[in-house]
Amino acid sequence: MWRTCRNCFCLIFCAWLLSSCASFPEYSNLTPQYHRSAPEHSPLQQWQPSSVASTSVTELRSVTDLASVPTLSDASGQQAGLKLLGDGLDAFIARLALIQAATSTLDLQYYLYHDDLTGRALTLALLQAADRGVRVRLLLDDMATRGKDEALFQVAAHPNIDIRFFNPFRREYSRELQFITRYGVSTRRMHNKAMIADNLMAIVGGRNIGDEYFNAARDDVVFGDLDVLFTGPVVSDASVSFDRYWNSSLSFPVEQLYQEDISAEQLTASRQKLEQWAQNKQEHPYLKALKKRAGELVSDLGLKTGVEVGSGSVPSSGQELRQGKAYLLGDSPDKLLKPESHSAVFDNISQISDQTTESLLVVSPYFVPGDEGVKYLKQLVDRGVEVTVLTNSLAATDVPAVHSAYKKYRRGLLQGGVRLWELKPDLRQEPVTSWSGSSSASLHAKMLVADQRYIFVGSMNLDPRSVVENTEMGLLFEQAQMATEIRRVMAQQLPTQAYRLSLQDNQLTWHEQRQDCVEKTYDSDPQASSWRRLQSWFLGWLPIESEL
Repeated sequence: MWRTCRNCFCLIFCAWLLSSCASFPEYSNLTPQYHRSAPEHSPLQQWQPSSVASTSVTELRSVTDLASVPTLSDASGQQAGLKLLGDGLDAFIARLALIQAATSTLDLQYYLYHDDLTGRALTLALLQAADRGVRVRLLLDDMATRGKDEALFQVAAHPNIDIRFFNPFRREYSRELQFITRYGVSTRRMHNKAMIADNLMAIVGGRNIGDEYFNAARDDVVFGDLDVLFTGPVVSDASVSFDRYWNSSLSFPVEQLYQEDISAEQLTASRQKLEQWAQNKQEHPYLKALKKRAGELVSDLGLKTGVEVGSGSVPSSGQELRQGKAYLLGDSPDKLLKPESHSAVFDNISQISDQTTESLLVVSPYFVPGDEGVKYLKQLVDRGVEVTVLTNSLAATDVPAVHSAYKKYRRGLLQGGVRLWELKPDLRQEPVTSWSGSSSASLHAKMLVADQRYIFVGSMNLDPRSVVENTEMGLLFEQAQMATEIRRVMAQQLPTQAYRLSLQDNQLTWHEQRQDCVEKTYDSDPQASSWRRLQSWFLGWLPIESEL
């Protein structure tokens, strides 16, 4: 009898625990908050496109679920100033430049925000902007904030800074347990990456905030990534998308989660500690490289401002950005609440692919096409389209589980005529970043180039997680010169920076073009350790593809 009672008690306790873990933290409803109109006297104002294109990029579906955002088919063409940010150092300088130039608002939306060299430098820059009266809104997915609550809470104590966590975990319970008790909610994340300054300039793409994304990592993997900086009316679409996430029922103020008060003295102490840290880092090799490069890049970006790199700024003069037509593509935050959700981003880039007639370049670090994807790409090839795919090799990937799913489709892709490349893990670092000592490279950029005319840069991988589980965003733009340059550079660099895959006598083969122009071939994943191969083999047996 006692055993029966004990079992019943355990069942009741477990049910209570599961119920508690499954619910969201309690908090009072917040007053909706929206982006502000672009200030007339912002330094960024002068770099807006002077004209609006008269024709639409193509007939596409709605950019988001928001009625206030024009559908792509309705828009008469949104003329934008554009610049690709391929180098990590340049991408970080561009963010610092926007923060310093802002006079009214800064909105930042990221999946990851690390407490490292670049993360702290960016935080200090945001505090300095808030001191100038700039309203700062920082929206972070809660996936990787463990241990950072207190530091972020102290920064949020600044009267001009608000920080919210998206789809938060309860602080009283184990996060690992909540992946079980809130399966289907905690497992779905906000993967968006965006920074918007004064509703006039924005950066979207694949980069999170962290050293590995900005060529600043020491003795660690360095991600090859890509962002696009843009101006013009399409920036307002990015602001509207940000508002939708900021005001979502899944967005929680950090103060509500931390449930403690922070005093002015604590904020001052935290601020002084951060400033002292920055002062001690003045001779850091990365910051010295930052100063050396800043003036040239800021001039290229067309910003008549300086970039703060610690205790000084680098003056610059402005130039025009590339002109093109652009559209902001973004999933609705409600996608995380719908079991049978779809991706507006995927729908739109699929339609661009449908209309491709000559060539399609796909760059995706996590590439799991599935049987339908393989069939689709084969149909493009049969139609005369040259299809090229670049993804990570087993030795280069930072997520072996994804590679274990992708490898099942390599043979079918090659049989279908797809040109398949896998990034090498040992790319040489540029001289400016050689200080890091990193010997490992991994692809993290997400890009699509269609017919050397249309370009998509964003946060979305071509895998089930991006399509179904996560929210994503990106910029689709029409700029033939940039698209042609991308294709040219890729054609030049792929043979030396990636392995070309083929089928020889039905055997999967990797081809490496070496520095001495001699080709070397492999009959198994090159440079992958025995442990990495074992991981890939074991994970390939697990029924987890839909979660990758």
